Amino acid sequence: MFRFVPCIAVLALCAVTARAGPLGDWHPDAESLCLVAPYDQAGHQAQADLVALLAAIEALDPAPDPLLAVLRRTGAAICVEDRPTTVRGAYNVDSNLIELRADLDFGERLLILIHELRHLDQYDHGFCPSTDFDLREIQRFTFMVEADAQAIATYYAWMLRQAGRAEAWDAIARLKEYADIGDVFADSIARGDAPVVAVGAAFDAWFTSPWRVETYRMSSCTAYLDRLDDSKRIRSYALLPEDYFTPLCRLPDGMPYPCAAPE
Repeated sequence: MFRFVPCIAVLALCAVTARAGPLGDWHPDAESLCLVAPYDQAGHQAQADLVALLAAIEALDPAPDPLLAVLRRTGAAICVEDRPTTVRGAYNVDSNLIELRADLDFGERLLILIHELRHLDQYDHGFCPSTDFDLREIQRFTFMVEADAQAIATYYAWMLRQAGRAEAWDAIARLKEYADIGDVFADSIARGDAPVVAVGAAFDAWFTSPWRVETYRMSSCTAYLDRLDDSKRIRSYALLPEDYFTPLCRLPDGMPYPCAAPE
């Protein structure tokens, strides 16, 4: 989930600019709850837990991991959110930090971290908050980035299980809103499909849930209208370019996977 305070981000393609303010603006205890570059602090329990998450991803072959390369290039912080929140995790664009809810277990945090690292990757490639396009286009785009992030998170969870770390894969089954995506991915692999095909199947599966579609439709609508109100801009009715999503549906190593934007 992208977070553009106070809600989920609306997204558009634009130039990536420097971002992030003092972490203390995010949380008064950020010094003990956040992991910052070079991501090796372990003076507090929250930091040690976050280092362990990164180590699990770093151990995957081939190294270095592409998503962690983006993390290091952007300098985003990773933080444990110990305040009440309705989301398990989010990429906070304004603060350039990934939030992970404190009550998640290791596998859930690992899965959500990968999902949010993918959002960071998307943002780093130029997909960022904007009101430059029509509301319906931004809703459609929000569906796309969420479907992509969950498909990639599922792919990573499968790779981790193949490497002997099943925590993130097992977590998918416990998250009832997304368990079906894991099932679709597993069925594709069981049929003998290549992982890139299974990722495409997982992407398509995202759209089969009325709950997912409606939840993100409403969230993107609220964010869009709030941004219009804050900026005092006139609403745009511009359409996204026809090739807008071409750079999106790629594995972290750059290999394209099959995906189609909803009508």
